[in-house]
Amino acid sequence: MNRSIHKIIDEQVKRWERQKKQGVSPGDACNVITISRERGSRGQEVAEALAKALGFDLFHHEILEGMVKETRDSSDRAKTLVETDGAKTLLDTLDEKKMNIVEDLVAALVHRHHLWPDEYSKILLRVLNTIGSHGNAVILGRGGNFALKDINALRVRLVAPDDMRRKVVQQAEGLNAEDAQKMMVSTDANRTAYIRRYFNADSQDPANYDLVLNTGTLSVEKVISIIQAALA
Repeated sequence: MNRSIHKIIDEQVKRWERQKKQGVSPGDACNVITISRERGSRGQEVAEALAKALGFDLFHHEILEGMVKETRDSSDRAKTLVETDGAKTLLDTLDEKKMNIVEDLVAALVHRHHLWPDEYSKILLRVLNTIGSHGNAVILGRGGNFALKDINALRVRLVAPDDMRRKVVQQAEGLNAEDAQKMMVSTDANRTAYIRRYFNADSQDPANYDLVLNTGTLSVEKVISIIQAALA
């Protein structure tokens, strides 16, 4: 795992552990935002700006996948009775009551959507619901809006016209128009397949979101303002 990602996860776990000891609660206000996006619709840019504006923690693809890996590794160590030198894991940051709530949420999600979860998806659901239980989070991708159906979260979908998205991908990846188009189509297809596989849902169905925002006509600043207004 990238050392910087490992460090981010370690610092996040320690921060949650301190909050647990201090008895800090996220409260009842909506303080979790999930962002689903089309490739090239400025999802990363919006997520970073939103987290900064709200003072929330940002959980993007690499961090979420890192958390899944660390949680799986810690589970494997426990099974083989390997010592962890007292290191706290992601799930250790929840008290027993919240841990039970997370397990109930995961079980309800699996039952309601007729899922057949493998080891990866079970851990992913626990990771996402642990983040949701702590609150003050912006979750980018990885089916956050589907995993947190029973948590008071704002579910956002970002879209944009193909020509704008293609230009964004061209600039970000240094590609010509044709290759950028291929990458855009491939990424969106992979994301759609991922959501279908792990959540038995359609990521492109607007009914799965509270807000669908077009970054082709709305600036990043305007998108942030709309989301903040929706949270008020």
